[in-house]
Amino acid sequence: MTTLRLEPPSVSAPLAPPPPRGRLLTAEQVATDLLAGAHSPAWVRRHVRPKLALGHSTVRFYETDVVAWIEQQRTP
Repeated sequence: MTTLRLEPPSVSAPLAPPPPRGRLLTAEQVATDLLAGAHSPAWVRRHVRPKLALGHSTVRFYETDVVAWIEQQRTP
């Protein structure tokens, strides 16, 4: 008969919190505030990456990610 010995979980260093990424914005906020109304919220949902899908139809964008994406689009 084989006995099963359970090892205690190894204690590792605590995880550091992720770096702050700014406010969570809706597609409408991105379209009006960061893109100055140049595009519609639907366009923002289709084209701006990365996005955070919170549900079937709920999408949010981190402010710093959107600003970085805008800068990336401006560079030739």
